[in-house]
Amino acid sequence: MTRYQSKTPAVLVVAGSVAAIALFALMWRRVLAPRRERRRTKHRADEHAGSSVTKAPADHGVDRQGEESGVGDLTHRRYTIEVPGSTFSRQSLLREIQQRVHELSPSALADFEKTAGNATYMVVGDEYDVTMLGPWNGRVRVAKVTDDSFTLVTLDGHPEAGHITFAIEDQSTQPDTFVVSIESWARSRDKAVQVAYDTLSMGREVQAEVWVTFLQRVAELTGCEEIPNVNIDSEDLAT
Repeated sequence: MTRYQSKTPAVLVVAGSVAAIALFALMWRRVLAPRRERRRTKHRADEHAGSSVTKAPADHGVDRQGEESGVGDLTHRRYTIEVPGSTFSRQSLLREIQQRVHELSPSALADFEKTAGNATYMVVGDEYDVTMLGPWNGRVRVAKVTDDSFTLVTLDGHPEAGHITFAIEDQSTQPDTFVVSIESWARSRDKAVQVAYDTLSMGREVQAEVWVTFLQRVAELTGCEEIPNVNIDSEDLAT
């Protein structure tokens, strides 16, 4: 057992003890940080579902915790925000995000600490410790870096099993506008996490606030005078 894993009773006790305070705080955050949400459930065998599972990039570390090792439905989430492109190029904005992961993430909910790699740039193999609200701390590793995206995979002990991609692309209908997205594919690590994380909705709510805040801080970084809403699309892909 790694230092991030907890026995089932401990996870549930701690989750229960902080749930009321955390959920109250999260509900208040929804007032301060509005967003547009759409959620649906699909059957993965439905070929007309309109969604395809994006596989994680190759990562051969023995501590990799892929979605195939998790439990419950595979959940696909995509958070997007539109920002002006006049201040940065796509590549320069991505570099800023890579260098500022710790600053852009709300430390009270998810504090990123780089434990492997250079502080001024990101390459495949870099690792982060993530301290999260509640009993869910974990680690992630950079598995892929391109000119307009980077992907993190979860490692042993993370509450989720899967991967997440941060990307920047041009807005097709508006010149000088970028779409910044955070897209994840994941299952709960185990049954205990599934109960506290998904069934009680606490982990799901915390995660949403982390990425909503992250994207709104990206918008501030680009010079947005009014912070736009974050769009959230979620789908549970039932087996």
